[in-house]
This record gives sequence, C-alpha cells and structure tokens, in this order.
Amino acid sequence: MRRFRTAILANFLLWTGFFGCAHDYVTGKSAYNWFKLDDDVKLGKQVLGAQLQAFEKKKVPVDESGDKAMLQRLQTIVNRISKVSHLPDLPYEVHLADAPVVNAWAAPGGKIMVYSGLWDPKKGLVNQESDDEIAAVLAHEISHVTARHVTESLTKNMTIMLAGQVAASAITAGASAQGGNLFGQFFSAGYNIYAPSYSRKNEYEADRIGLFYMAKAGYDPRAAVALWKRAAQKRSDATSIFASHPASGARAKDLEGYLPQALEIYQDPQKPYPEFRKLSEKGKGKAQAVKASPESRPASSAPADKPPAPAKTDL
Repeated sequence: MRRFRTAILANFLLWTGFFGCAHDYVTGKSAYNWFKLDDDVKLGKQVLGAQLQAFEKKKVPVDESGDKAMLQRLQTIVNRISKVSHLPDLPYEVHLADAPVVNAWAAPGGKIMVYSGLWDPKKGLVNQESDDEIAAVLAHEISHVTARHVTESLTKNMTIMLAGQVAASAITAGASAQGGNLFGQFFSAGYNIYAPSYSRKNEYEADRIGLFYMAKAGYDPRAAVALWKRAAQKRSDATSIFASHPASGARAKDLEGYLPQALEIYQDPQKPYPEFRKLSEKGKGKAQAVKASPESRPASSAPADKPPAPAKTDL
C-alpha cells in the first residue's frame, strides 16, 4: 500500500510539473499555472455573471443610466491602460456598481467592477474628479489580470487539494473543471462580493506594474503614491481595496522607490518599461531598463481611446 501511494504521488508530482508550467506574460519567467489564457477569460465571465446575479438579488444597481457618463469615463481609462499592458487583446470591460463599498476588482480575463463607494465623500479614498487617481486603482487591478494572479492562486490551491487526496481520479478531473468550484473561495460570505485574497507578493507586484502602466498610458503616477498615503491615514473596513496586506503606508513607501522611473515614462512615453521580472521581486530598488521599441510613441500624440503601444521588453 505504501508503494502504491508513493507511485500515485510521484505521478501526481510529475503531472503537475509537466502541465503546471506557463509563460508569465509580464515578467517573461515561467509560472506555475494550470490555466490557459482562454481559461482566464472563461473564468472571468463566470465570476462576473455570479456577481451580477448576486447584485440583482440584493437589488444593487449596476451600470445605471444616471451613471453612463461615469461608466464611459471608466471604460476610457481602462482602454488606455489595457492597450499599454502586456495583454492588450483581452476583452476588457468595466462595470459600475452603486454600492457603498470602497473597492474595485478585476476577475481573470479583464472583467472589472468598480464600486461607487471609492469616491464617497465621507468614506471614499479616491477623488472622483481625478482621472489620475482613478487610473491608479484601475491600473492596479489590470496588473492583477496581466500577471494572472487569480489563476496562479487557484493552481496552488488545487495542487494542495490534489496532493492531499493523492487520488488519480482527482488529478484527471482537470484544471478547468475544478476551477469553477474553487472560485467560491474568492467570494466574501458576509458581503457576497468577489474578494480575491492576494498574497503580499501579488499586491506589491500589481502596485509596481500598475505604476508603470498608468504612466505609459498618460496618467500621473504620483497619484498612486498619494492614494496609498491617504489610505494609510484612514481606517478601512473588511471589503475595502485598502484593507489587504501589506499595509497602505508600506505600499506607498515601496512605490516611491519606483516613482522616478515611472515619471520618466510619464514625461516621455517613448522610454521603455523597466525589466518587469525585477519588479516582481521582494523589496524595492531601481529596475534595469530595456531597449525601447520603435513602435512606442508619446501618449500625448494619441487619441484618448488609443494610447501608445507598450514598448517591447527584453524578457
């Protein structure tokens, strides 16, 4: 029996090692992710559908006609940022929920939800009149999408689950089949809203990548630092975008280390992105720049809905 279990576990580890390697579109490194990019898109649709159903039951208004101008503004910002991201061809779309929740999220594949509580006069932390501050939030969320943090997390959780079962039947069930069930872990039971739990490394990585995305798209990256500093001065509830670890003050301090580089790109979008594999590492520091692509051009020369393409990186 011991030999039998050992053989099953060995086959499991071989299977996960073979099928778990994927390409990290941002850093260029190998990533442990069972999901294909098409799976991200499908799972994102499932998440959005589940959230919209929950909102309908609770009578939470989404994309109301009175918010059309704001919704269009959000979509324009998303379009500009996504087009300078590492995955510009994903079907990005943004929705606006009229709820007193200081949050926004992006599901895999580019489905984004923004809550009006972000700019609530009393509890909110974003200046509704500032495209730069809104862009800071959206760039952070889009970075979670391009770094594929959710499906990487699902893969890790599925690995633990399958290793615990040590059963061939569980292994052959497949990543996509199990993924839908595992998505339940990302919904807050108390608030019934999509709330993925990112690791400290994920959050820092999304902060740093988002800083450069917003700068390349023509939004002032200093707004991101200001936003996290403001968040550090206020208390946030459990559903707040600012409630996750690491602490807001630490995040602001970390971003300050990358701000000089981001400002260079903001002032001259022809400059290349830094080497993003260094941005994913723990700790702050100046990342090495790579050669600019001849395709890159200043954001100021592009229409609002057509920002410059990202400089190709030597990843």
